[in-house]
Amino acid sequence: MTFLNEEGARANIILPGVNDNISQQEVSVVMDTIIAGNIFSSTGGDLIAKHSAQITERNVTDLSVR
Repeated sequence: MTFLNEEGARANIILPGVNDNISQQEVSVVMDTIIAGNIFSSTGGDLIAKHSAQITERNVTDLSVR
């Protein structure tokens, strides 16, 4: 999740293990809650607006090297 802070700079919050079925609406509500609750702050001040959100998937393939 990427927010804008009081200085207008971007601030990221990364959450591991997000449910695969999470909706855009759910993410938006969580981001609104973070902003309204003033839960986090950044070097540029409080988080004041939503910028963007994304889900990043990582695949790991073990290789046998014996």
